[in-house]
This record gives sequence, structure tokens and C-alpha cells, in this order.
Amino acid sequence: MTGASANQVVLFCGHMIDAPGRASERFPARIEELVARAIAGELDAIGAGAGDIGLCSAACGGDLLFASAALDRGVTLRVYLPFDEGTFIERSVATGGERWVALYRRVTEATGCIFADDVLGPLAPGDDAFTRNNLLMLSDAESVRANVLRLLCVWDGKRGDGPGGTYDLVKAVEARHGEVRRIDTEELLRVKGP
Repeated sequence: MTGASANQVVLFCGHMIDAPGRASERFPARIEELVARAIAGELDAIGAGAGDIGLCSAACGGDLLFASAALDRGVTLRVYLPFDEGTFIERSVATGGERWVALYRRVTEATGCIFADDVLGPLAPGDDAFTRNNLLMLSDAESVRANVLRLLCVWDGKRGDGPGGTYDLVKAVEARHGEVRRIDTEELLRVKGP
């Protein structure tokens, strides 16, 4: 993406829809509509539209809700996958159900995908695919000549279940003095209730 330009670059990361049997709620399906409205509201607040570039992955939950809202606003969207598509769908999309797989297909048919392995080569032993994918998105976001770089995230504010989660990308963007706009899933859970 080097050499591209945009009014603003909006990098996205966020929680997946909770898998069945998850021990503690983070993004249960019952707040999906609230999250979708919050993402749309954030994109509208920053005036996202044609002339802007959005970067995200495509997991069920925040990623696909952001991707759909960005496309609805005419944002040029780049979708990054940490490994091959079949494995990604199995691990990060189908866990939410067939509806998410259908949304994934609609989004990626409109945008195509950037595979981390194609850009960076095979994953080195001991490296985390999700961390590498997030850092690739951040690097590409930084390479765009833009007036503004923002990270929009759907996040409970806590460390993730493993490396490469929202927490890590938020910290990387903050270290680069980027703007972080957070949709707090804990707050939405309080609004929605059990």
C-alpha cells in the first residue's frame, strides 16, 4: 500500500463474537446491534467516506461489523488475514455461525484479501500470526500519506486471551501517538443487561 494517499486512515481491531461456552462475556451476541450502531456512529463522527482508507481483519464480530459499515460509507477497505483463508474461516469466522460466514463472503468479494504470508513470507517458528497481522496492518496504515491515522476498536479495555489481540494493537498505536477511539463492550453490556 506504500504510496497511497487518503484523507484519513482508519485502522480497526476488536473482539470477536463470544464463542459458545466462553467463560466470561466479552462480546456476546446480544450486544451485536449496539456494537454495530456504535461503529456506525464513530465512522459518522469522523466523517469517514470516499477518500478514506480502512484496514481490518475479517473475524466474526467487530471486524466484519466495521468492514460492512466502512463499505456502506464508500471507504476503500483493505482486509488482512493472518493465514490461509480456509483456516481463518474455521478459526475466526465460522465460530460465530453461518450468518457470519455469509457476511465474510460479501465483504471479501467486495474487497479481496491481503494475506500476511504473501507479504511477509511464512510465519517464523515461535511467532504469533495475529500479532504479525496486526503489525502488518499498522505498518501499511503508517505508509499511507494521510491527514489523520486513527485506530477504532471494540474492546473491553483488558488484556486479551493471548498475544496479538486488541490490547497489543492499541498499545502499538498509542506508542506512535495515533488517535485511539474505543467502543467499550463492558459499557454496552451494562446498557443491555443480562
